[in-house]
Formats: sequence, C-alpha cells, structure tokens
Amino acid sequence: MFNQRKPRRFNYKGKISDSKKSPSHEDLKAQWDQIRGNTKRKKSFITSMPMLIVFLVFAFILMYILNGYIKQ
Repeated sequence: MFNQRKPRRFNYKGKISDSKKSPSHEDLKAQWDQIRGNTKRKKSFITSMPMLIVFLVFAFILMYILNGYIKQ
C-alpha cells in the first residue's frame, strides 16, 4: 500500500545530445557552399535575357512586315 512504483526509465539518446559531435554553423556553411558550387548550372546563350529581347524585337518587325503584305 505504501510501496510506490518508480517511474520507468528509458535509454533514449537524442540526435543532438552531444554538442561536441554536432557540426558548427561555420562547418555547415562551408559544406553548403562546396555543394552549391559543384551543382551550379551555366546559362545558355540562347536563353539569356538580351537574346530573348532581340528575338522579341525581330518577331515584332517580322509581324509588321507581313502585316504590310496582307493589306496590299
């Protein structure tokens, strides 16, 4: 009656239980920069902004010229 049960204990260790083993913020940033540098894509000349603007101007000029042929 007066014997109370002790709480049950578990041997759980969290992932971030030891601060020595966890990488610091600087290490994570250096690893991110390294990974990001390896996967950087090169832009194509055809899809660059100046080339797209030139193509758009060319399309409007072509439409203007073809519209002149239709009205004649």
